Amino acid sequence: MSDTKSQTLEQLRALIRKVEGQPRVAQGQLPSRLEQLDAALGGWPSPGLTELSGRAGSGRVSLVLPTIRATTHAGQMVAVVDPLGLLHPPGLLGVELQNLLVLQPSPERAGWAAEQLAAAGALELVVVLTALPLGRSGPRLVRAAEQGACAVIVISERKEQALPATLRVQVEGHRPGGVELQILRQRGAMAGQRLRVPLGSG
Repeated sequence: MSDTKSQTLEQLRALIRKVEGQPRVAQGQLPSRLEQLDAALGGWPSPGLTELSGRAGSGRVSLVLPTIRATTHAGQMVAVVDPLGLLHPPGLLGVELQNLLVLQPSPERAGWAAEQLAAAGALELVVVLTALPLGRSGPRLVRAAEQGACAVIVISERKEQALPATLRVQVEGHRPGGVELQILRQRGAMAGQRLRVPLGSG
């Protein structure tokens, strides 16, 4: 095993040890804490897999930040898999950093790392800032979310049709009045709904 893989594995084991024994709350959906988004979607599927796709700077991460804030403030653990090192945790205003785990594996190992975290059973939310298509990791990630009873949100630049997401959202960018998005797939509802979500409403 290469030094990089060994280091990633040790990081992951340390994170899982840290979250073991944390209380879990079973629920069907994890509120986004954005009023219009929750009214339309009910929240993020939990357990379940959500895909948020859109170009960098479109507002993808901004849609998830209220959930991270509320979840960490409630004393529950959130993990972010960030292979490109894009996230700057001290800049996440309102997030309780002691309840936020950030893992930076190689892009090729991001899917595997997310699976392990999601299946651990001690996390409320796993966010994956993916740089590469997840490919075969997709079905395993869904099973891991179900096993660990958590919400998994994959944030990518391009939608991945092979990803078996329960909820698929295309984020189109900032507009006057909020972030504009299109619901491409939603369980029990027709696709194609468009929303403009004010980021200050949650």
